[in-house]
Amino acid sequence: MKIIVLIIAGCSLLCLQSLQGQKKNTIIASGTLYNIENKKSLGYVQLVSFNSYLSYTSDSNGQFRISLPADDSIRIVSMGFEPRTMKATDFINRQATDSIFLSPASYLLKEIVVRAEEREMRLNLPGNFGINVDPDAEPDKSIPKPSVGMIMSPLTLAHSVFSKEGKSQRRSQKVLNSMNQKSAWEKVIASGMLNDWIEIKDQEMDSFIIFCNQRMKMSEKDNLLTIRNKVLRLWEEYKMTNE
Repeated sequence: MKIIVLIIAGCSLLCLQSLQGQKKNTIIASGTLYNIENKKSLGYVQLVSFNSYLSYTSDSNGQFRISLPADDSIRIVSMGFEPRTMKATDFINRQATDSIFLSPASYLLKEIVVRAEEREMRLNLPGNFGINVDPDAEPDKSIPKPSVGMIMSPLTLAHSVFSKEGKSQRRSQKVLNSMNQKSAWEKVIASGMLNDWIEIKDQEMDSFIIFCNQRMKMSEKDNLLTIRNKVLRLWEEYKMTNE
């Protein structure tokens, strides 16, 4: 019985000695974390132990208090700030209100170039305009060259604008523009694009084209996309009229 008591007493003494040794080898690390630029406290900063890989977090006011082995170090990490490493021994003989400052991190950003949307430029140049045309040739026979009298005399300028010949030239230009607009629509019909845009039976195609010819209004600004939108809109009207 005495032997058992001695064994228990010896184990207790060994445990006490090991606990005292651990306490001697343990350091209380505490302090408050601040932004070095504006001296404001930094809340919820991560403190990671190098030995145990355990992560600790400061409170909303940047204060922390943790227990570390004497041979340990901590890595202080916060988003937007340069990380900082401190040894546990750095906290010896420091007060609980000691301040630790973190420097804001700077990041090199790549250049971003913003460009406006490039719109298609329509010059409305004459058909014979090109690199193989004689530079001395007149680009458009329908537009007369201004004469000195036309520039110098207001009456001559008014005559060119309001005369029968001037009106005839403007009327001819409108007809040419109308022909160009109609040719774009005719090219769409001839290319078979209508079958790609809408689901229509072959026997209904002629009837739908006549329906479009009666209602579609073309303009100089029309392109393939605008023509397609007009066709889709007319297709919905066509289906409603035939229901």
